[in-house]
Parts: sequence; C-alpha cells; structure tokens
Amino acid sequence: MIKFFRKIRQGLLTENKFSKYLLYAIGEIVLVVIGILIALQINNWNETQKNKQQELIILENILQDLKNDKVGLNDIIERRKSKVASAEIMASYYNGVKIKKLSDYYFHWTNVLYWEAHNPRNIAFKELVNSGNVSIIKNADIRNSLLEINASYDELFDVRQHMYDDYTLYLYSPYSEIINYEDGIKVWSNPNIEIELSKEDVLVALKNKAIKNGFTLASFNNNLLKDQLIQILKNVELTITLIEKEIKK
Repeated sequence: MIKFFRKIRQGLLTENKFSKYLLYAIGEIVLVVIGILIALQINNWNETQKNKQQELIILENILQDLKNDKVGLNDIIERRKSKVASAEIMASYYNGVKIKKLSDYYFHWTNVLYWEAHNPRNIAFKELVNSGNVSIIKNADIRNSLLEINASYDELFDVRQHMYDDYTLYLYSPYSEIINYEDGIKVWSNPNIEIELSKEDVLVALKNKAIKNGFTLASFNNNLLKDQLIQILKNVELTITLIEKEIKK
C-alpha cells in the first residue's frame, strides 16, 4: 500500500504536475489524520468498555456486601430493641417495681450486659476507597449513597464506643463484685432453667446507684444506636436498589 502511494507521488512529480501533487499530498495527510482519529476513537471505546466492565465487577461485589450487611443490620436492630426493653425493665426495678421472679432480674441484666456489635460488610467499597478509585463508579447517586453509609457508620461507632465506656463504668465493674455472671448467662441462655439464684446479691445490686444509672444510660444509648442502625438500613436498601438498576442497564 505504501509503495502504491509512493508510485503515485513519483508519477505526479515526473509529469511535472506539482499542483496535483500538492493536492494529493494534502489528501494523503488528511487520510493519515483521519486514520489516527479513528484509531484513537477505537482505543477510547475499548478503554471505556474495559472501565465499564471493571465498574460492573466492583458494583456486583459491593452489592453482595450490602446484601450481607442488610441481614446483619436487621439482626442487630432487633437485638438493640431487646436490650432497650430489658434496660427499661431493669431501671423500673430500681424505681420500686417489684421483682416477681429472681430469674427475670438475672435474665434482663445479662441481656443488657451481653455485648453485641455489628460491623459492616463493606470490604469491596473500602478497597475502592483505599485505592483512590471511587470515581470509577460513574453513577453519582450510588457513589454518594455509599459514602453516606460509611460516614453514618463512623458516627455509630463513636456512640457505640461511648456506650461501652458507660457499660464498663456503671455496669461491668459494679456487677463483677456483686453477682455471679455464670448464673446470669445460664438464665439468659435458657430462661426456663431451674437453678438456685442469690436473692441477697440482687438486694445488694438494687442498692447500687451506679448500676441504676447504668441501666438508664443503657436504655438511652441502645435506643440511639437502634435509630442510627435503622437509618443506615434504609440507606443500604436504597443503595441496593440503585446498584441493581445500574447493573441491569
């Protein structure tokens, strides 16, 4: 092909047809430029397809993480509700409500003190953030929603740490010197179990103002965490819907 064009140029020069040669040369340059532009366009298209494929893989991984996270969120929300209910019952004992069964006291204080925490399944998105490639997600709504979920978890972790500090100060430390934890765990694991429980220990615990304050704080903080978790769950469900729509495009 190159020899063919070269012969044409040589023929035009030999025939002393400079104007035609000039036009031909310009045309040849135009063809070369067009060829380069087409090549660049193809290259850009290939790169776009490659990035799109990579984005889809990332979105599918994030989607799976979010679905797993949704299951965990539903579970911990129910557990927070249970802890709020138990903390309110425990606080009522310290406000004069009569304890009908010793096992009730043991069950509810163990239910509150048993530490449970939910950690998000956001491995794929964290890797994306750490690599600095968040911009590969082109859908701004998805990107912003994922960042919002991350920020919400950071806020939740702060509250959770504060609650753990309260637990340690007002509940774990005082109770460790008064009541047998093993008995509480047995009753919590099986509320219908028949074991001998110490009424004397309960009476001592009922006189402890730190413990009373601990259950008041436990009710407040578990309720706060529950509300934060519900909001995160809503954002997770919304993001799942957005990603599923994006993948189907």
